[in-house]
Amino acid sequence: MYLAHLALAFSLSFLPLLSTARPFNPPQHGPTPGPYQPPYPPSQPDPPGVSPEYYSLGCPKNTTSPYATQREQLEALINYAQLLYIEQDVAQAYHTYAATNFINHAPEVPGDGTAIAIATQTPMLKGGSVQIQRQFTGYNLTGTAFGVTYFKGISTFEGVGVIADIWRMQGTCLLEHWDVAEGATLNTTMNPHPYF
Repeated sequence: MYLAHLALAFSLSFLPLLSTARPFNPPQHGPTPGPYQPPYPPSQPDPPGVSPEYYSLGCPKNTTSPYATQREQLEALINYAQLLYIEQDVAQAYHTYAATNFINHAPEVPGDGTAIAIATQTPMLKGGSVQIQRQFTGYNLTGTAFGVTYFKGISTFEGVGVIADIWRMQGTCLLEHWDVAEGATLNTTMNPHPYF
């Protein structure tokens, strides 16, 4: 009982410090989020907050925007994953949301860009299925936007896998990609609720 009172007194001693603490405000980049703004042509200087990569990597100008709210980024990521993994329309997914020359760190893909990704992933996804488990978008401490899709993949080549797809984003355009994958061996795990 004495320890409980001591712990309560100790925690209450920090209340004055908490009341004077400043709230965390994440960095703001670009204009105030609002309605869709058409992309600026590459011949003009980049507006504030737009990465030059939006243009140099070739983001689709008719289907993406250099500016987006976090909700708009999440909607773009969800739509991309729906096209790619559920509908298996690999070309449409990449041509709609990814920069033509996006940077790709996936070890199973032999290079950067949509052409190589489409050629590699189309046969990999054929005949398989995906169950999307989680998706989110957010920002790191420098204000760089990222989107993550965590899913269960069932492949005719590899069996059952656990995959996290990570994208660096500018607005609603996918600029840079990483993935982390492992085989799902449900019968050898010690955890009662592994992977999903």
